[in-house]
Amino acid sequence: MKKFFIGFMAVLFVASMLVVTMVYAGAIKAPDKPIVFENRKGAVTFEHSIHIKAGVKCQQCHHMWKDTSKAPKGCRECHKAKKTGGVPKLYKMAHISKHSCKGCHKAFKKAGKKAGPTKCSGCHKK
Repeated sequence: MKKFFIGFMAVLFVASMLVVTMVYAGAIKAPDKPIVFENRKGAVTFEHSIHIKAGVKCQQCHHMWKDTSKAPKGCRECHKAKKTGGVPKLYKMAHISKHSCKGCHKAFKKAGKKAGPTKCSGCHKK
């Protein structure tokens, strides 16, 4: 009975790994190259790989992304330079709310985790 149970668990494990592999094989891949946001305070470079390694989930930034079989929209597709239709403008999205880039960096720092920059010059490079 013990051998049967161990064998059954091994088969179950292998089957579940195959399913996981098939599901993630078709998943959307984050961009390899950094994204650069040009602005008057200095360009901000965003690297997906750093954030993925830090454990940040895609949906934390791409919060309106429902159809994960398609690539999510970029920040500027919803968050324009000016407030439109109740959507916060790009500046507020990056700086002010607790779910912003800066807010997330501060939360990581407060939790004692490795955090990104929290001062202007840390992100804005002239």
